[in-house]
Amino acid sequence: MRVVFCLWPNAAHLYPLVPLAWALQSAGHEVRVVSHHTLQASTVAVGLPAVSVGSPDMIPMGPGNPYPEERGRLAELTEVLAPTGGERDPWDVFTHFMLPSIWDFSPVEPAEEERFRAVDDLVAFAKDWKPDLVLWDPCFPIGAVAAVASGAAHARLLWGQDYFGWSRNLVRSRRSDAPGITAEEPLAAALAPSARRHGVEVDEDLLLGQWTLDPLPEAMRLPTGVPAVPVRWVPYAGQTPVPEWLRQETGRPRIALSLGLSQRMFLKGGWGHVPALLEALGGLDVDVVATLDATQLDGSDIPSNVRTVDYLPLNQLLPACNAIIHHGGVGTFAAAAALGIPQLITDSDDDHGVTAAAGEGMEASKHVESSITAGYVTSRGAGLRLDHRTQTVEDIRESLRRVLKDPAFHKGAARVRSEILASPAPPAVVSALEELAALHKGTP
Repeated sequence: MRVVFCLWPNAAHLYPLVPLAWALQSAGHEVRVVSHHTLQASTVAVGLPAVSVGSPDMIPMGPGNPYPEERGRLAELTEVLAPTGGERDPWDVFTHFMLPSIWDFSPVEPAEEERFRAVDDLVAFAKDWKPDLVLWDPCFPIGAVAAVASGAAHARLLWGQDYFGWSRNLVRSRRSDAPGITAEEPLAAALAPSARRHGVEVDEDLLLGQWTLDPLPEAMRLPTGVPAVPVRWVPYAGQTPVPEWLRQETGRPRIALSLGLSQRMFLKGGWGHVPALLEALGGLDVDVVATLDATQLDGSDIPSNVRTVDYLPLNQLLPACNAIIHHGGVGTFAAAAALGIPQLITDSDDDHGVTAAAGEGMEASKHVESSITAGYVTSRGAGLRLDHRTQTVEDIRESLRRVLKDPAFHKGAARVRSEILASPAPPAVVSALEELAALHKGTP
């Protein structure tokens, strides 16, 4: 069959799908990866055929774009819905980060004609190539529009928690409790103009897929009621030559420090905890590899036992490490979990919200997923949470000592690994996709 992957143009959205795309290709299926031009080189570099849509001159920024009118309406809706307690975090992630990414390629009307170029190009490609199955990124739901317009079966391919289905449920629940709430649900509002443009009905399948591929352990998922096909998260990253120094034993524990790639692309601030982390590491008899760039290291003194590199794939670095300190991104969590490595996750009790105006040097107090991953890791005894707002350097240092010395953390990390491995690997999912595609494929 012919399979199209549609995704938002960021390497963090590309790399999670690579093992599944290769599994499909290895089973004899034709694969295409459709995204904006900015992802073309990265897609080709992982050995997958790239199709580019949209204006080459447009720069996708997602949460980095201002979108004042759209954000203003969301702020009003948030006030009406009044999410509380455990509702606030996923709602903030959805509204501050996910919806602006969708608006980049599926604009809310009124919008200039050129803003619809990506969906127009994608629909034209799908009608021409006639895929049997479209697997689409929830931040790039125009893939669903192209699937319906061309008669293909389609499903979402998640890379984290399902903020999209969860948020629809929240709005529906509030409407049920208070019929006076009449504002349109924001995911439907975001996709409706693109759907209408191509004669596609906005229904539950269009918004959430005919089914959903979910790579997270069940205990990490948000409750949505959406039909899910589990698939194992097989960590993949862009590769570099393996450095010789990484293979050398020093006789000391080695700790990885990684604060992610995506956030440093968009955020110019929010790295105030880095000096304390480095100082804490500098006081230990360990070797440290810190994959941090100049922005993240600005103002920090680098201890003699810390080697800094701008980038090193985690599937190369982590097998040589005894633990990792990281920002809580699901991709980094999954890379460590797959290898059974204890994790220390930087987190705080701050809101997820952006602390500076979009497009004006944004800052964020923590990663949008840190509370999720920290909660899961600590619940399994696989690591500790580092609250960089309240802990002193010595507190952080003591947490590191505990994780390195107490074998219980390694047992907890092994427990997390077993939960990751409980989901079927990508090659084992191919036959299910074949059956589901045949069942759901329609006519344009």
